Order: sequence, then structure tokens, then C-alpha cells
Amino acid sequence: MAIISPKESLPGAAGAKKHNTMKNNHKPIARFIHRDRLRNPRLGDTRYYERTTLFTCLSRYFATDAICRVFSRYGLLIDLEYEQDGLYGIAFPFQDDRTRQLLSMQYDPATGKQTGEQPIGQRLMKGYDLQSAPALFGMHLLQEYPDKPVGILRDSRDVLIMTLADNKRLWLATGNSNRNGYSLTDPAIMEALRGRSVMLYPTSGLYDASLPIALRMQEQGIDTTVSNVAEQLTTDMTSDARLTIADFVLRQIEEEQFYASYPFAAYDQGSGMAPDSFCNLQEQNEQTPPMPQMPDVPESFHPVNGNPNE
Repeated sequence: MAIISPKESLPGAAGAKKHNTMKNNHKPIARFIHRDRLRNPRLGDTRYYERTTLFTCLSRYFATDAICRVFSRYGLLIDLEYEQDGLYGIAFPFQDDRTRQLLSMQYDPATGKQTGEQPIGQRLMKGYDLQSAPALFGMHLLQEYPDKPVGILRDSRDVLIMTLADNKRLWLATGNSNRNGYSLTDPAIMEALRGRSVMLYPTSGLYDASLPIALRMQEQGIDTTVSNVAEQLTTDMTSDARLTIADFVLRQIEEEQFYASYPFAAYDQGSGMAPDSFCNLQEQNEQTPPMPQMPDVPESFHPVNGNPNE
């Protein structure tokens, strides 16, 4: 009679039991954040925009109603459980026709610099293994604005600033491609951008690194160029800090200058910036009456009996 080693797997019931246990412990995979999970009490809506650190910062430069319109256009939500000095965090959805990821961020109200980040999509999809499909911040707007040229940044905050300052382009963001964002050369993203006029706006110091990305996009039939605006504007700076075009927009507003008088507007035809795009910044910056205070506790969301796989 053959002797079976304890290390060998036994056929039959024992083996089947082990297999079923492993199967039951495996979470189902989700490729997007289901709609019912976005009704989580943790998330607030447009009523809470003015009570976020990012809004507090941007209100120093732009009118209240303009900021609210842009926040709403990009589908921003408020993270009521992510507080900093009594102000809430703001959640950026990365979505196409569905929400693929949700990143909650906090900012320094005085400087606008990011101070914290929480990828709350995984928390909202508790019980699932969220393996989200690629999407850019603002990608859901491509169909809504089919004729607009596209400007792509890395930082979601910068997208909001550039939309407020120059609405002639549709601004999108990759997010942090090393952790939470997605590469522009992902096939799904390149397919969504196919047929569009696209300009990449890299942070200063990253112009050369962006050229191969633009080349790969061109090979896929996407009319892609790379702006060197950030490189030009930091040429004479002694600081090693990497700055974006949005940083310079805010600086210009602080100094009450217009981009039409800035050097690159005159000779950099490939910058993607219209010289007259900023002529109304002072009007946008006029003070508007504050909106009424909102309650501290959000209204409860009505439960939705939906299929989580929709």
C-alpha cells in the first residue's frame, strides 16, 4: 500500500474544502467605484465647497461663484472626515463614464500647497478589491466639450486654476503617475484622446522627459505638442523648486499683471496660451457676497436599491 506524505495534497473532500475556503476569502474585483458607495455619509456635495482648504486658498484669487462652477463641473466632492484646522478635504474623481478612483486631498489655505492625501476609493469599496481602470481627472468632460483643444497637467489643483484663468482649453490631469494617476500612454487613455489637439504642460525641469511621451501619443494619431512655458519662466530663477504654469498664473494675479504683457505670450506661439485670456482676471477677483453658512452635519442620503455591479 502506498504511503502518502503529509506534504502531499489529498484528493476528495479535504482538498475541495481547502479550495472553497481560499475562494471564499478572495474579494470580488471592482473596476470602478459603484454609485451607491459614492452616497457614503463621508462625502458632502456642493453645499460644502466653501468650507474646504482649497476653496479658501483659491478665493484669494477668483470669485466665489466662478470657483463653485468649476468645482461642480469637475464633480468634486467634500471629504467630511478629513479635517484640517476646521476645514474639510476635497475629493477629486478620476473618471470616464464611471468613477475609477477618488483621491481626497488637503491644502495649506495660505499657500495652496498640498499637505495631505488619502486614496479613499479603496475605503469606499470595502469588501471589494478595487483594481480601477485608467482615467484622467476631468476625462469625463471630453464628450461634453468635443471641439476644445486639451491641455494636460499633472496636478488636479492646477487643472482648476487653469480652467478659472483660461477656459479656451479643456484642462485634464494625470495625477501622480507613480502612485495614483495613470500614464498618458495607457491604451485606454490614448484612445479617449484620439482625434484631439493635445498640449502637455510639464512642470519646470521635466520638459525633456515629456518629449518621448508626446512622441508615443503622436504615433497613435494624437496631435500632441509639449509646452515649454514653465521652462522659460524659470530660466532666470535661482530657486530649485519645480513650478507649474498654474503657479505662475497665481503669481501674476498677485502682482496684478496680465499674461499679454509677459514675454512668452509674445513670441512663444506653441505655448497654448491666448494673450487675451487673462484680461478679465481683475473682474473675476472682485469680492462677492458670501454664501450662507451650511449645517455641520450633512443631510442623510436616501438609500438606493441598485445592483452594485451596474
